[in-house]
Amino acid sequence: MLPEEVDEDPLNSIIAADRRISLTAISFKPCPAQTAPAATTAAANHRMRSGSTNSPGVMRWKRPRTAIAAPHMTSNQSLRSGSSEKTDRRCSISSSVCSSIYIRKDWRDLGVSAIKSKRIPFHPLAQPTAMGEENRSIQNLSLPAEVLAFFQEQWGINQLHPPQYEAMEPLFNENNILLAIPTASGKSLVAYIAILNQLLNINPGSRAVYIVPLKALASEKFEELKQIGNHLGLKIGLGIGDATSEAKNIDDSDILICTSEKLDSLMRTRSELMSNVSVVVADEFHLLHDASRGPTLEINLTRLRTLRPNAQLIALSATVGNCEILATWLEATLVQSDWRPVDLEYSTLHDRHLEPRKIQSSSLDSAPQILSPPRHLEGPLSHPAWIVVQDTIEQGGQVLVFVGTRRSAQSEAKKLSDRVKKRFAKEQPERLIELEQVAESLDGRNQTSMGELLANCVRGGVAFHHAGLTHRQRQTIESAFKRGLILTLCATPTLAAGVNLPARRVLVRDIKRWDDGMSRPLPVMEVHQMLGRAGRPRYDSVGEAWVLCKGTDGWQVADEVSERYFFGPVEDISSKLAAEPAMRMHLLSCVATGGLLHRDSIGSFFDATFLGTTMPTTQLQERLDSMLDWLVEERFLRRLGVDESYEMRRQDRAIDEDESWDDNVPVWVNVAQESGGVSLREERQPRASPSSHGKPSLGFVSATALNSGVGWSETSGEPPAMKYEATPIGERVAQLYLDPLSASVLRTGMRRAVRRLVRQDGPVSEFGLTHLACSTPDFASLWAKTADLTLGSDLQLKAAAVEDELLYEMPYEERHLGLVKSAWCIEHWFEEETMREIEKQLDVSPGDVHHRVDLMEWLLYAGREILLTDDVFADEHMPILAELSSNLDTLRQRVRHGCKPDLLKLVKIRHVGRQRARSLASLGIRTPKDVLAMTHKDQQTVASWRGWGPKLVTNIMTEVKKVVQREEGATPAKKRTDDMPLDGEDWA
Repeated sequence: MLPEEVDEDPLNSIIAADRRISLTAISFKPCPAQTAPAATTAAANHRMRSGSTNSPGVMRWKRPRTAIAAPHMTSNQSLRSGSSEKTDRRCSISSSVCSSIYIRKDWRDLGVSAIKSKRIPFHPLAQPTAMGEENRSIQNLSLPAEVLAFFQEQWGINQLHPPQYEAMEPLFNENNILLAIPTASGKSLVAYIAILNQLLNINPGSRAVYIVPLKALASEKFEELKQIGNHLGLKIGLGIGDATSEAKNIDDSDILICTSEKLDSLMRTRSELMSNVSVVVADEFHLLHDASRGPTLEINLTRLRTLRPNAQLIALSATVGNCEILATWLEATLVQSDWRPVDLEYSTLHDRHLEPRKIQSSSLDSAPQILSPPRHLEGPLSHPAWIVVQDTIEQGGQVLVFVGTRRSAQSEAKKLSDRVKKRFAKEQPERLIELEQVAESLDGRNQTSMGELLANCVRGGVAFHHAGLTHRQRQTIESAFKRGLILTLCATPTLAAGVNLPARRVLVRDIKRWDDGMSRPLPVMEVHQMLGRAGRPRYDSVGEAWVLCKGTDGWQVADEVSERYFFGPVEDISSKLAAEPAMRMHLLSCVATGGLLHRDSIGSFFDATFLGTTMPTTQLQERLDSMLDWLVEERFLRRLGVDESYEMRRQDRAIDEDESWDDNVPVWVNVAQESGGVSLREERQPRASPSSHGKPSLGFVSATALNSGVGWSETSGEPPAMKYEATPIGERVAQLYLDPLSASVLRTGMRRAVRRLVRQDGPVSEFGLTHLACSTPDFASLWAKTADLTLGSDLQLKAAAVEDELLYEMPYEERHLGLVKSAWCIEHWFEEETMREIEKQLDVSPGDVHHRVDLMEWLLYAGREILLTDDVFADEHMPILAELSSNLDTLRQRVRHGCKPDLLKLVKIRHVGRQRARSLASLGIRTPKDVLAMTHKDQQTVASWRGWGPKLVTNIMTEVKKVVQREEGATPAKKRTDDMPLDGEDWA
């Protein structure tokens, strides 16, 4: 194991143990300087220049920064203490010390990140030994025999990878773990072992929660864990949405797989499901940095650590810059490694010149890896992607091509498909027959132009993949790629964070993205996620990660790309919880459904988040006060005044904490004195005396002083014992998982609609209600394109025609047109326009339409609930509210099924969608009873239609009987004889 270099912070910046002992009182004798080894390869020389001493493939163990203060964590490791000349002084410290330290409450002033005022247990990893295959055998795990047999017989796992093996000791010690290793290194297996250890060994009968960021990833994990569950008798639950098909076995599941949003919703409405959780897995933990998903994951982990403090937490992450700080926040053992099961060779490509730059090795020794020689690829200089694909065909592999936009993915796929198809026609004509079958499975009724383009690309062995595809299209493409039928997949970066689709070779074609009006380079972490898809375990001996370098000076660009993306540091993860939408949503939830009713408990909860470890306390509390004021002003919360009993309890706790300080010298200091080179001396801190001269004042306060809490402030903050209570509408908004600002917009629009209906001075149309839902922050609004902004465009004319119907106005024209376009898209859908017509008129992909239809259904339901919960209207207006509520429910059903009102009864029948319902309507059928009344001849006619068939008609008739029974109240209740009174019973 290589010595670990510590950050160049002064040693006295870590305040440990008793608050009356200063670490600056401990002096260290310098040890002889160590001579650095000479570089043997270009890659090694680069690492030495960049300050890294780690050879490829060698484990790099990093601990939370606060662990430096505990000598047992730094035994036989080098310490660096900074000086003005930045010279190095090294020493060794005895390892026999206590296993915990205290962090002083003023740690922020010293720039140290930690969970303040809390005892932090450190779980040091054993010194790595020679990890032979006999040590890493799966048989050495302390798991039931049937589990080990499953791993070996069903999944073919006999040996653990080195990072997996090193995670086993803290895992079986029930420590929290932050596992930061590359893609395809086996993070999921560590999580599965932790789950089975808790459910079968330590806490039988408990529950495991597996958190994922995406629905596609949740479905993938569900299928994997279902194999384990079927073998071991464990029930696997799935929660990824509100639809019935997206919620399976949640109540009685042993392992619950869910997205962060679904878990947050469950904890708001059904917190009892978390009462017996023993292990929590947070997959793709580095997405804590994501502005949309990160805050919810952060709140979930904080709440689970509060509700179930003894539950084991396993965080699975890509390598990030501040793993140590994240591990400190999670109170976790950090297991970090660059090891991969397949060697990964990073190369730059410019002007057809391929130059390998770095190897990420699977070797366990520190021997330098030899790079492949540079080579010149053949092909047209104007089409570098084809050069790569052509070389891949000759190598017999597959390639993922990552591009910046959806349009680029489609365009590149089309050009590559034309070239590949010509080559296959000469060399592999039989492959074209198989690809034709895949393309035909993508064809369907009312195929869109994008769907036709996808099918044509597939016929040439190439496909594109982005969020605009439908779920069925994505599944078909992913399956064909995994089976090796599709040679090349052109994808946007979202694929890198989604399902597992490894390939032998990855090409990142675009390393810049248009963002905030300018072209910006992609983050290092994002590029690493894409490049990490290269190399299929058990199939490839090496993965090839290529980055295309564009520019007039290809050599210089290639060097810059290599420095940034191959050898450069990965970005730090930062909390996104401070953003207003996330803060107001989760703050309301804490009061309405989380049981945090006092200002002090609210502040303490947010102090325990990752945001609380990185943002100054004063700034965080001011932000909370400001948001609480807004929620009270909007009538989602109300203040109940200062709770005197809570204040007394709070003061008692503060007295107890003050009396709990131990004035004795910590044990580890006494032990350290017994070691050579360590001495202890008393150091008196000078007492600061106020100056007799105040700071000069020129009649204003600097912005810096205001930001630090010095100077005039408009608000003084709430008392710690101030008690809050959610109003009925605030509690309902939290249960609906709605942004309070969205609720405010919906409430304003609903009140306007009621007033219009009462006064009869304005229309309340379906388009107006749809536009209102589109105006909320929770809706993903479409953007008006350049053609839409021109005077006299179809969108401009539509906006003018519906101006009087709108219940919510947007002052900015471009934003206003985007909202009108969004509502128009939904209107096309529930007026039974085909996907091809919507795509042609509004240029919206089918996947985007389905996503917005789901959002619209949810927001219309939320609007109806807000209307019924709002208490400002008099009793005489209740009939109007009932009428508007009914209209909202009808509109919601139409949006859900995409049909006109006359088909709503038919689409309730299983297997009958809007197209089949319209076909039945052509025969005069409008209700389930009409379906039952069909003659045998009518049934034969329907069965002969395209897309139907006798079996489908039979299934529909069976389902219709169930619907009719439900509508008629099912079978009448049997008359009970024991309900008949006896003679002489007195009921007076």
